[in-house]
Amino acid sequence: MAQRNVLRAAAVAASVLIAAAACSSGSDDGGDNGGSAGKTQVYGTDGNIGNALGEDFKEKGSLEGMKGTTPLTKLGDDFQAKLKKVDPKLKDVNYSGEAYDSVVVTALAAEQARSAVGTAVAPYINGVTAGGDKCTDFASCIALVKQGKDIDYDGVTGPLAFTQAGEPSRASFGVLEFGNDNKLDDTKTEYVIAGDEADASKQAPLAPKPAI
Repeated sequence: MAQRNVLRAAAVAASVLIAAAACSSGSDDGGDNGGSAGKTQVYGTDGNIGNALGEDFKEKGSLEGMKGTTPLTKLGDDFQAKLKKVDPKLKDVNYSGEAYDSVVVTALAAEQARSAVGTAVAPYINGVTAGGDKCTDFASCIALVKQGKDIDYDGVTGPLAFTQAGEPSRASFGVLEFGNDNKLDDTKTEYVIAGDEADASKQAPLAPKPAI
């Protein structure tokens, strides 16, 4: 319910922007409104760049051309199919890959720390994604961890590596655009990589704690 309220609030904000844009585009001052006659470009980010926003606009083409950015990775068809299996009504996959990988990384770090206490797990987070044996799913990674081996998890969002401070050294963003049906036009989605994997922590990972 809270998420729906947030989305509706974003929709109202977008509506105000679009209404204001329409008014400004109809002015007679001859100014350049940044778009073709009768239209002004509107940009959004994160919470208001999703198909849920389009549901609040009944007039065809109300959001056409609206663009914005959101953290987004080009996910494989298999992973998206799994998401749809969990929730057939899923409209957007924003943050799904990042959320999945964060859970896997945390679980692997917890196994290495032999603890569920946050302060005990935290020092192992960086090491789970750097150096060691490559693995790309939880099953193969956890098998290596249980053998006492160092691992380098690359998840559904691609290669992972953290800076010394624990921030991602690189990340993927999506530039999305709404089509005439007030839904995101996937054919126009662009992926932009920010950051540099070279900034990843060079500190040697902690050795896994011995099994209890």
